[in-house]
Amino acid sequence: MPNAFPDQADDRPSTFEPVIEAELAVLASIETRYWDELTKLECSALPAPVKDNLRQRLEAKRRAAREPHVLRLAQLHEEGTMRTMFSLKTRH
Repeated sequence: MPNAFPDQADDRPSTFEPVIEAELAVLASIETRYWDELTKLECSALPAPVKDNLRQRLEAKRRAAREPHVLRLAQLHEEGTMRTMFSLKTRH
């Protein structure tokens, strides 16, 4: 069925919104956890070399946790862009 509002994209790209919001929520949770753990580490009485080691491990853990979600967001963005481009090309 043709879109009644040709200036607006059809409903298909909006189906990505819940998935994007879920991925962003996971990333926000990862960041919150990282900053909480980093704050606790910085406030601890551990020796500087131990803190440095733990900080590096914490950062590696953060990167590993974020990676699949960042990649998924990039994939969703690409799919949404392609659908929008395809939708615009097929309308005259």
